[in-house]
Amino acid sequence: MPGLFVESRLYRTIMTQVIPPALACLPGPRDPSLLRDERLDEIFAATVARTPAARAVTFGDTSLDYSELAARAERIAGVLAARGIGPGAFVGLWMSRSIDLHAALLGILRSGAAYIPFDADAPSDRIAECLADCRAAAILVDADTAGRIAQPLPAPVLDVAPLLNAAPAEPAPAPRDRGATSDSPAYLIYTSGSTGRPKAVVVPHRAICHYLRAANSLYGIESSDVVFQGASVAFDLSLEEIFIPYLVGARLWIAGPRTLAETEQLPDLLGEAGITVLDTVPTLLSLLSRDVPSLRLIILG
Repeated sequence: MPGLFVESRLYRTIMTQVIPPALACLPGPRDPSLLRDERLDEIFAATVARTPAARAVTFGDTSLDYSELAARAERIAGVLAARGIGPGAFVGLWMSRSIDLHAALLGILRSGAAYIPFDADAPSDRIAECLADCRAAAILVDADTAGRIAQPLPAPVLDVAPLLNAAPAEPAPAPRDRGATSDSPAYLIYTSGSTGRPKAVVVPHRAICHYLRAANSLYGIESSDVVFQGASVAFDLSLEEIFIPYLVGARLWIAGPRTLAETEQLPDLLGEAGITVLDTVPTLLSLLSRDVPSLRLIILG
């Protein structure tokens, strides 16, 4: 399979037309306009206000526009705020791939709290250790992950589906009205650490927003793009996959288990979905044994 990739037109295009101009851009002058006093929730809200009817996310046969996704996030934020969760708090996120996962992530940010992403397949004992380490205020789950809790977790467990189906809570106050700033934590991600114990890395809003704007000044993702979302939210790559589209009003196409498992059919699945942007790692890219006509941009990391 790798041999097929090396001989493909896609590989030749990357090596001759993509990498040289990308490298030429790296030493360029700094652009101060990319560093702003902003938060991830504000980036998303600005796009909702600008293009509320544009499609934001697709998963399987279901799509939501930006206003619909924002409404779901607002419900989650309202529930969290009603429980006293907001700026300064950390909220776990342990859910399977779905639109509700993305609504929950945005809801945590909208409340002013920071999210702690866990892979859907992470063992509950590791999650318990991480939640205790950061003194998490709560953890959002779905039916699948809730059913795999093997021991009591050191934080309240909130199932997202009932929260979304319940009567709307009072709207959450704006994060800045509750003391949040662009220097507040956006997310806390755990790595394995050099000792084998989970080690936390906290990333503030200002830093990740600066990165997103700087990255897209090179990538050029646009509102008309359909962006493949295949990374687990537990990996930093997902921030780029998710929030650059939210920044510009593009559409996320959330890959389901079938897409990620059927590697031989991956080129066909990408083409059928009309994917125009693939942000991925070399191992996944090597599985593209034939061209995907809809793709216009491939980002490797």
